[in-house]
Amino acid sequence: MAFLLYEKLLQNGAPALRPTGEHFRLAGYNLVYQAWEKRGRPTNQGWHVSADEIITLHTGGAHNHQTRRLIIDFHPSAKRRIGLIELLDIYAYTHQANAPGEAAWTPMMLRLQDVLYKEFDHDITPEEKQDVIVSIPEPETGEDVVEFLYLNGPDKGWNFGRSGSTNAGFIHTAARKYFRRFF
Repeated sequence: MAFLLYEKLLQNGAPALRPTGEHFRLAGYNLVYQAWEKRGRPTNQGWHVSADEIITLHTGGAHNHQTRRLIIDFHPSAKRRIGLIELLDIYAYTHQANAPGEAAWTPMMLRLQDVLYKEFDHDITPEEKQDVIVSIPEPETGEDVVEFLYLNGPDKGWNFGRSGSTNAGFIHTAARKYFRRFF
């Protein structure tokens, strides 16, 4: 996955999203960790961080959700599709390690929104992909998508599970309704 910062602008009078060339990092001692610390390092409880707060943390207060968007290219090496999704919220639960304020691990649910999904009948070049993603109409608020991930604790540098992999599945509304019955 590629974690990309996009800017929101008006293009021909309509809201659009354009890549800034910046990347953001959720894992490691980066944005999720910083948000956790800002909350006083809560353990054995759930906590929430919005896209607005993540953008503010990432840009040092220079931008927020009004001017920037957190976009994830969920398969950047794909040759026959482009898949972009926007991060809206993170809901996390940090398990305590040995003492209060010490993290063992943090399961997270990301609330996302589809931005662009396009399939091709031929392999596309990086230049063709750039031509498509250089300016994207801002998506209308649509169906939420959720994804479950986890961060290891400090013994593994607050990184994603499985040695940095972000193996997960996007769970759309119909599937969420099905799974909701069990928890």
